[in-house]
Amino acid sequence: MYSMLLVLLTLGLVSCQQGETKMEVAPSAQMAFDITTTRVANGAFETGDKVGLYVTDYVGYNTPALLQISGNRANNEAMAYDGALWTTERAIYWGAYKSDVYAYYPYMEIEDVDKQPFTVATDQSVEGAYEASDLLWAKAEGVAQADSAVTLQMQHSMSRLVVKIMAGQEYVGSLPADATVHLHSTVTGALLSLANGSVVRDPYGGSHSIKMRNLGIRTFAEGDAVVYEAIVVPQMLETSVPLLEINSKSVSYLLEDVFNFKPGVSYTYTAVLNTSTTSIKVDIGCEVEDWNNIGGSGEGDSGSEGGEEDGIDLSLYTDLSAEGTANCYLVKAAGKYKFKAVQGNSDLSVGNVKKAEVLWETFGTDVMPNVGDIVATVGYKSGYVYFSTPETFKNGNASIAARNSKDVILWSWHIWSAEEGWNDDIYANNAGILMDRNLGATSATPGDIGAFGLLYQWGRKDPFMGSCSISANTLAASTGDWDVVTESKTIYFAEANPMSYIATDVWRVFSEDTKIDWNSDEKTFYDPCPVGYLVPKGGEDGIWARAYTTTQYDNTNIGHYWALADDKSTAWYPMAGYRNSNGSLIEVGRAGNCWAHSHYYSREWCPIFGFALSCNIYLKGGNYAGYGNPVRCMKE
Repeated sequence: MYSMLLVLLTLGLVSCQQGETKMEVAPSAQMAFDITTTRVANGAFETGDKVGLYVTDYVGYNTPALLQISGNRANNEAMAYDGALWTTERAIYWGAYKSDVYAYYPYMEIEDVDKQPFTVATDQSVEGAYEASDLLWAKAEGVAQADSAVTLQMQHSMSRLVVKIMAGQEYVGSLPADATVHLHSTVTGALLSLANGSVVRDPYGGSHSIKMRNLGIRTFAEGDAVVYEAIVVPQMLETSVPLLEINSKSVSYLLEDVFNFKPGVSYTYTAVLNTSTTSIKVDIGCEVEDWNNIGGSGEGDSGSEGGEEDGIDLSLYTDLSAEGTANCYLVKAAGKYKFKAVQGNSDLSVGNVKKAEVLWETFGTDVMPNVGDIVATVGYKSGYVYFSTPETFKNGNASIAARNSKDVILWSWHIWSAEEGWNDDIYANNAGILMDRNLGATSATPGDIGAFGLLYQWGRKDPFMGSCSISANTLAASTGDWDVVTESKTIYFAEANPMSYIATDVWRVFSEDTKIDWNSDEKTFYDPCPVGYLVPKGGEDGIWARAYTTTQYDNTNIGHYWALADDKSTAWYPMAGYRNSNGSLIEVGRAGNCWAHSHYYSREWCPIFGFALSCNIYLKGGNYAGYGNPVRCMKE
C-alpha cells in the first residue's frame, strides 16, 4: 500500500523578474507536514514514531540543488507523530523558488546521504525489531507554495519474505503455531542513497541468520496457515545456499536455494506439513508480488494460479534454452518454440508467472507490423514460456514478457527473428570472434537498413528502436507503448519497465554487485547477447584495439569495412547513429558506435574517419551510460 507525506502550505505572491518566475514568500509561509500512511507492522503509525526530513532549494526556478549532508533548507529534521498530528522540532519555511522534499523512516543519525549505513534486525521476532527494519523512502520534486497539498508516496526500500506453514490434505492435528523459522545466509547491512531511495547490500557485510517474526494463524483462500515474515536487504544469492530452516517440535527442515531479493518486492514460500508430521514439503514456486501495492499486513494474500494453460503439449515446442539460458533467443524459421522462464543468464526463477505476452514487434523499417506478425501466439506452462511464429515467417524483432498476478513484469526476453541468423567473423591478431552483424540485425549487407539492429542503454538487457533510414534520424515503426522517463532509476525499475527509456546522463544507480551491470570478463546477469556470446571487452586491451588493421569508409552505403584476419574479407559497420541521454535518435549516417563492457572511457587507440568513429566504443565512465548504442556480440 502506498504511503503519503502531505506538505501543507499557503499561497505566496507570484511576480516576473528578469524573465524568471520568482515566489514572493510571506513571513508566515511555514511548511506544515502531515503523513497519511500505513506501515507493514500494524496498519498505522504509532505515537512516538519519527520520520526524517530533508528539504533542498532550487538554484533559480528550474535548477534543483543536490542533496547534501548539510546546508539544505532542512537537514534531517525529526518529525514526530503524536497520534493525530506530525510536528517538526523546528519550523521550516518556504524559500523563494521551488524545493525538493525527501522523507524516510525510521529516523536515524545520518552519516552519508549517498551511502548511509542501515541494518535490518537479526531477531525480528522481538517487539519493534521488524518495524525498525522496514525502511521507507519518498521524494517530491519541484514543489512550491500553493493551495494544494504536496504528496509524497512512501515506498519500501527493502525486500520482504513471507513463509506460510499449512496442513496437507491428510494432516491430523493442529497447526504448529509455535514453530520457529530462520532465514540464513543473507547480508543484513545495507547502504542507502537518500537522494533516490536506492539500497544495495553492504559489500563488506557478512552473512547472518534472521529469526522471522510469527504473525500467528491467518486464513487464506486455500486454508489456514501459520505465517512468518522478515524484512531482507536486497541482494542476490548466486549459488545455492542454506536459505530457510523450519523447526516444528521434533521436525526440522532446511531448504537450499538460490535467490534474488529485490527492493520493494514481497516473496512467499509455502510449506505443507505431511501426514506423519515427520517431514515438510516446501513449494519452491515462490510467489512474487509488488510489496508497495499489496500493503503489508500479511493477511489475505492468496496464491497465484501460476498462469498454467491446459491443452498445450510442450514436447511439440523446440527448446531454445536447451543449450543454456539467455536474455535473447534467435529464431530462424517458422515454428513452435519454448524457453525456460528464468532470469536471463541464470537459473533463477522469475517467480510466479500469471501470464506471458508480447510487448512489441518491429521489422526495423518504416512499416508498422500488425500484432502477431513476428510472434503469433504466446503462453506460459510448467516453468516455460512458449510461443509460435506465423506460418509465413517474417524477419524482425519482438519482446515477450512474463507478468505476475498483479500485472507486474517479472522479466522480458528479446526474440530475434532472422532467417539468416548470423555468421562469425574472425578478427586479426587473435583478438577474438564477433558476430558479423549488430544484435537484432536481420542482414549484414552494406546499405541495407536491416544491418542496423537495435539500440541498448549500457547495462540494460532490453533493446530500443533504432533508425528506419540509413541516413535520417527516424525511429523504426513498432507496436507497443514506449515512453521516456527523466528521473534517476535503478536496474530493478528497468527490469519491470523494459519499454521505458531512462533519459538521464547516468541512467541508474550502479550496484556494488557486478551482476547488475556488464562490467566483467564473464557473461553477466543482464548481458543482452544470445547463448555463447557476450558484450565484448573494449578499451585499449579490447577486441577492436587489438584487431585493428585497416578500415575503409563507404560513402554510398554509409559505413565502414573492417579488414578481418584473412585480409580478404571484411566486417560491415553501418553508421547506425545512437540515442542520446534524453532519448533522442541522433547522428544516423554520421556515427557508428558499439557498446563494450569495460568500465573506462578512452578514444586514444581508435582511428578517426572525419566525424564517423566506427570503433568508438563508449564505455561506462562519463555521461554516456544513458546513451543507446548498438551491440555487436563476441563469442565466449
